[in-house]
Amino acid sequence: MRLSKISAFTLIELLVVMSIITMLMAIMLPCIGFARERARRVACMANLRSTGQGIYVYANDNEGMLIPGDYYMSWYVWRDCGDPEKGMVNLGHLLTSGILPMPTNRDNVCFCPSGMTLYEERPHESFKRAWGIEGCQASISYMFNEALDGFGNTIQEGTHAVLSHKDRINFLRGDGSVRDFKVKPLIFDEAIGPELLQEVTARYGACFPTIMLHEWLEQGEVNLAQAKEYLSDPSRWMDFNYTLELRQSVLLADVGNKSLVCDAVGYPQSGKIE
Repeated sequence: MRLSKISAFTLIELLVVMSIITMLMAIMLPCIGFARERARRVACMANLRSTGQGIYVYANDNEGMLIPGDYYMSWYVWRDCGDPEKGMVNLGHLLTSGILPMPTNRDNVCFCPSGMTLYEERPHESFKRAWGIEGCQASISYMFNEALDGFGNTIQEGTHAVLSHKDRINFLRGDGSVRDFKVKPLIFDEAIGPELLQEVTARYGACFPTIMLHEWLEQGEVNLAQAKEYLSDPSRWMDFNYTLELRQSVLLADVGNKSLVCDAVGYPQSGKIE
């Protein structure tokens, strides 16, 4: 009677197989991460389209007027006030009017899927912590162009400058279309070399003003000369351009293709949604 020979992998063969699997994982993981982020960008653009529809509904209900940009923090939707009906600002007018659903979870149109938050919590948790609470200011993931009727020239700390998608900015135009702006590394300082927007603002300690950022989105490129002039002395720039005076509300029909809302916000990276 002949016994069958037992076959088995040798240690070397096992090591080779493990090495191949490790290499394949190293190749595939970045691709998977890229695909997930691309899906988040698509969802973000869908959020902006919904916001655009809400802005048109608001205009139809308010004699064609664009929602007011009535607070200098452009991503805030409710300011420090004990009464939500009085504290609504910027895109918050779409929430209190019922045009957009009140944010209750991460899937709400007010939160970018790649959004970040100032606190060790997710953006919708930060919103619930601040909405309607006296002494707090509620915010969302999207930045309204409040400069259209008076605000927009204030300077925020550069340490709070983060793009949700790092090298992309999605934005809504006045005609209802949604575009994406490719953020390219630029040389703001010859001694430093190429930098992204959030890198240079963190280094200088001052974010680019809302009015400047939205102009770049409309033009399709960063005005490097303008950016360098601002960075050379942000405080001096603010002295000449700073305003909190609310001008007369504008008609949505007069906005044209200007940038209305974008997903660039002033939060540091402390909790990214996976």
